[in-house]
Amino acid sequence: MKIVLCPPVSDALCEQVRRTVPGAEVVTASMDVAPAVVGDADVIFGMYNEEIIAAATQVRWIQTTSAGMDMLMNIPGVREGQFRLSNASGLHALQVAEHAWALTAALFRGLHVYIRNQLACKWKGAPIQDLYGATAGIVGFGGIGRRYASLARGFDMRVLAVDVQQTERPDHVEALWGPDRLDDLLAASDVVFIACPYTPETERLINAGAFQLMKESAFLVNTARGPIVDETALVDALMSAEIAGAGLDVFETEPLPDTSPLWEMENVIITTHSAGVSSYRPQRTVDFFCENLRRFVAGEPLLNETDRNLGYPALGRRVE
Repeated sequence: MKIVLCPPVSDALCEQVRRTVPGAEVVTASMDVAPAVVGDADVIFGMYNEEIIAAATQVRWIQTTSAGMDMLMNIPGVREGQFRLSNASGLHALQVAEHAWALTAALFRGLHVYIRNQLACKWKGAPIQDLYGATAGIVGFGGIGRRYASLARGFDMRVLAVDVQQTERPDHVEALWGPDRLDDLLAASDVVFIACPYTPETERLINAGAFQLMKESAFLVNTARGPIVDETALVDALMSAEIAGAGLDVFETEPLPDTSPLWEMENVIITTHSAGVSSYRPQRTVDFFCENLRRFVAGEPLLNETDRNLGYPALGRRVE
């Protein structure tokens, strides 16, 4: 068996892979070199592009380190490929939910306004809302949404959620609805957190109509994918005070163009698609890969195996 790790990982992590399948050939390669070494690969771990997919004619399984599959699924040869495909859904839930919660708390307590005032040496107050007793509405109840719900409940917030895949509702979540109740969630929430995958069904899911349903005092937090939110409608809603503010880690175009009005808005917090960043990420992803590699060799079901029709893992395979 030949396993290609792309891009390369540390020597210690590479050795961990070798110990999982003794006797396997384990090769590391950068993205630009990988097409030259994946021709006889059985397994690819990490990331891929069109050149790698075209060259990997014998690959039987690809494990990505990305949770979102929107761009990866559209690479020629992936959707119709005969190889198995799994993603990193749920692996980055802790850090993404923490980042989303930091944005939420900052918006409620006006920290973004205080920081601007600090830079201008101004002793001024800021609009402040209580987290206690407020309602958090979560759009997408996978690993990230579930972790965010736990954080929100820890602050005695009321928690509502919608998800296309119905699963058991935790006790600390008041309601877990299907997508047909999205409008009810938007109208009831003081913060709307976007945690769903980006698919054709969720493109511009949060649009002008959604903002009209939201409270004027409500915030939007998005750490999922930019195109889930209609950015033009979001700018209009923020400028007209249709909603109170937004915490954004993802955008329709990245990097966010310097011409975007979002940069100058005092009711917006911008971070640079960094919610999933963590010093523990390489170890977590390799640990997960090694467990899936053991399953692959043993002929057992893979965790997070992607349903190519859905564009993400079906509920029974999804890591929470």
